[in-house]
Amino acid sequence: MNQETKASRAGRPRAIPEALVPEVLSLYRQGLGYRAITRELRQRGISVDWSAVRRAVEARSNLEREEVRRLHDF
Repeated sequence: MNQETKASRAGRPRAIPEALVPEVLSLYRQGLGYRAITRELRQRGISVDWSAVRRAVEARSNLEREEVRRLHDF
């Protein structure tokens, strides 16, 4: 298997590019809601639905919670 095959993923591409997830999380932590973040991304030319923003925030929050639990278990 070559590098190009490993890099691509099967299925539909993510609605929010991985490079923008930290910025989405930052906007969320600043107090913006899912729909306000969606408006912000759309103004930048990124076509995204508010539910995709919600999934990105919730997925990252779950990962962070798991990491904190693992750190406290030691």
